[in-house]
Amino acid sequence: MEIKTKKIRIVPLSIEQMAILCESQEKLDLELMLTPCNTTPDEHMKAAYKEMYTLCLEHPNDYLWYTNWLIILKEENKAIGSIGFKGPANDKYEVEIGYGIDELYQNHGYATEVTKLMCDWAFSQNVYYVQAQAEPDNEASKKVLIKNNFKHIGNGNEGILYELEKPKTSWISIYMCLGLSIGLCFGTAFDNLAIGMCIGIAIGISLGSSLDVADKKKRKHD
Repeated sequence: MEIKTKKIRIVPLSIEQMAILCESQEKLDLELMLTPCNTTPDEHMKAAYKEMYTLCLEHPNDYLWYTNWLIILKEENKAIGSIGFKGPANDKYEVEIGYGIDELYQNHGYATEVTKLMCDWAFSQNVYYVQAQAEPDNEASKKVLIKNNFKHIGNGNEGILYELEKPKTSWISIYMCLGLSIGLCFGTAFDNLAIGMCIGIAIGISLGSSLDVADKKKRKHD
């Protein structure tokens, strides 16, 4: 799977590809048929990749939450950075995200764009809160989070802690409209629109209300 926009692709590495990345960035570029990168991972990043690879091996069914997602610039067919999570959602439906763009491609809005896309993906996977940490003097990272409507909620073990909450959905409104549509169909079929509409709306309100209650329970701040 991958996430695409007009300018970029965000590609999660498989466990096998993570093994290649731990060995050599150049070999990974060759494996993915990418233009060679301008940068070489430093010792800190190499250690991080090895830790991610180990976690992928330990949690193969959840590897998407541990692996490195490459940010690929379509125009150059080149990996210009990475983004990913530090594991699947905890019991509070929270995940933590991290990202980085190669220096040559910074200040072009790529980090802001991919962070939004990855948060949207996380929210589609039963996640309600995406957190991120930024070092106090890393203004660029803080700007990315602020542009994506993250809120400062305190301090983490690696820096200033920010959080983005999943947008709320009014399921009762959605299911009421759906129920109305279904009710109209049944009402037309049985030549009694009024009864069909009443039944459809009642069912829609019932289903929507139960989903809204479940949604609220998962939002720890409510």
